[in-house]
Amino acid sequence: MVIRLIMFYVHLSLSQVMPAWYQKDFLDPSSESNHAHFRRFSGRYKAKRRLVKTLWTGTGFLMLIFPTPPILVGGLLFSTCLSFAILDESE
Repeated sequence: MVIRLIMFYVHLSLSQVMPAWYQKDFLDPSSESNHAHFRRFSGRYKAKRRLVKTLWTGTGFLMLIFPTPPILVGGLLFSTCLSFAILDESE
């Protein structure tokens, strides 16, 4: 019981120190730019994630069909590099 009480007060004190966006569990559409991860809720970013998911699924099937070390390593490195390039936020 004492441990839970200590955890409660630690959580309460941390919630006062954290920024305002951290205290909210939902995204307010009127002020979405105030949220730290507002880009993750956009349709464009979700489409990019679907594309990356399809890429990884296809690469995984390729690795299962041809389980040789060069295909495994090459597919893994190719998929990782292409995923980072797709999800990159720089303009």
